[in-house]
Amino acid sequence: MGQKGTVAFRRARVILGLIVLLFSASTSVLHSEETNTGVTVYSEEQAHKGHDLYEVHCASCHGAALEGQGSLPLSGATFRMRWADDRHSVDDLFYIIRTLMPYGQPAALSKQEYIDITAYILMVNGYPAGAQPLPLDQRILKQITIRPQQP
Repeated sequence: MGQKGTVAFRRARVILGLIVLLFSASTSVLHSEETNTGVTVYSEEQAHKGHDLYEVHCASCHGAALEGQGSLPLSGATFRMRWADDRHSVDDLFYIIRTLMPYGQPAALSKQEYIDITAYILMVNGYPAGAQPLPLDQRILKQITIRPQQP
């Protein structure tokens, strides 16, 4: 490889490194350490709306406290094992809820109602509320990684 090829290769590596760094810095994260510094992804008002919707559409199968009642629990150790693994985004959780629930009537609610229920599930699992509600923008939801909270 000539000198021009070596310089071009180094330049490409630097550019790739910068792209990776910028992407990493732009990703929001649900994590206890970072939420202490202000990273929050839903509003308290949104979670309260989600609670009301959850009681009507979800509690009969998943339990009043999300503990599972004939269906999988949506809180506690089961939630942490399934979702809080650094591999799933809020969009993954939102997608499952809006495409499969309520059982036997998938997609029966509006997207806004599903995102409010998602906010409620996050609240019950210890993720703190902030000033802004969870958006319906799939690109943003994909950037929010669900990380473990302290039990």
